Amino acid sequence: MKDLKTIRGMPDLYDEDVERISIVENICLETFKSFNFQEFRTPIVENKTLFQRSVGESSDIIQKEVYEFEDRNGEILCLRPEGTAGLVRALITNGLMNDEIKKFFYLGPMFRYERPQKGRKRQFFQAGAELIGEESTKSDVEIILLAKTILEKLNVKYTLEINYLGKEDSLNSYRSYLRKYLQNFKDELSEKVYSRLQRNPIRAIDSKDSNIQEIFKKASDISDFLKKEEKESFERTIKSLKDLKIDFNLNKNLVRGLDYYTGTVFEFTVDGLGAQNAVIGGGRYDNLIKDLGGRDLPAIGFALGIDRLAEIINVTTRKKDIFIGSVDDDSINFAQYIGNKLRENIKGLVVENYLGNANVAKQLKKANSQGFKFAIIVGQEEQNTNSFKLKNLLDGSENTLNEIELVEFLNG
Repeated sequence: MKDLKTIRGMPDLYDEDVERISIVENICLETFKSFNFQEFRTPIVENKTLFQRSVGESSDIIQKEVYEFEDRNGEILCLRPEGTAGLVRALITNGLMNDEIKKFFYLGPMFRYERPQKGRKRQFFQAGAELIGEESTKSDVEIILLAKTILEKLNVKYTLEINYLGKEDSLNSYRSYLRKYLQNFKDELSEKVYSRLQRNPIRAIDSKDSNIQEIFKKASDISDFLKKEEKESFERTIKSLKDLKIDFNLNKNLVRGLDYYTGTVFEFTVDGLGAQNAVIGGGRYDNLIKDLGGRDLPAIGFALGIDRLAEIINVTTRKKDIFIGSVDDDSINFAQYIGNKLRENIKGLVVENYLGNANVAKQLKKANSQGFKFAIIVGQEEQNTNSFKLKNLLDGSENTLNEIELVEFLNG
């Protein structure tokens, strides 16, 4: 039975872990819907070429982090490593490419084959939002405001960092500059690292490697390569954020890790997660839809790390409502009838119908240990009179109530 174990980086989730994740998911759902974003569900398995074309052949995701496999028809498939590319593919596949502004969100598991560490697992959960069809800075502000609202509802203290990468021409000019700049440091880097940086040198800007950080200290930043209209666009975004009193830090080293980003990029970082301290990251991807074969539509979005947020939120254990015990086996069916009546009449009520054989004292002890507010014990007398002694497990007080009064009391 030695093979019956979890896969590294893919833990089983239960008890408080699941409760924390559910809290984050529910806040995300509530907030997405309040901004009128519509849910979109895509498959967990996609063709690997989708991510090669979107996140970049030279990205860490493609180079070393994709879970890939060959199916029986010889196609190379993979478990999705992120959500944006799959959603864009789905829009194209399903002919959802009209001129209307579209607002979608997703929730679900993603997979990356990387070294498990705090805040990073091989199977992890993400929520994301995509705003498609609006190129003005209004959409930048809307998507940042949406992300900010989720964190505030979760009572998470955060820092918002933003930068502007420019459009394709500016990015290509900056890449060319960085490639030439890197040539001066070829002897200080291994052949493998130098080759990787030459393929996409922009990724080195926010590298965590101290040697690479030192090399790039004197390099020009992207702002020196932006066109006038790009600078003006970013200035409008900055002004809007200030008008909305959204605090932020300008981070000229923020570039994000995926090739499809253009224009505004941003991250929300938090304390308590070590090196992996970004819980939300996103930006504009105005070329991605066209590059994948769709129409030339602008877009912006973000992805949120559900697991990461679940690790740091404060969870107040919710008191459960009512424990219904039984004197003997003959009373259990009536106890279940009462429990079901309470659930039918009171939305969201948490009711435990005890099905075991413990005596009454042990049943009440169990109700206390599980955090229930109230308890009733059902026996022959309760069945005959249809009245119940409701015990308050918090203060020890008792009330005798009939079925209707019991519903009214618990609903009050």
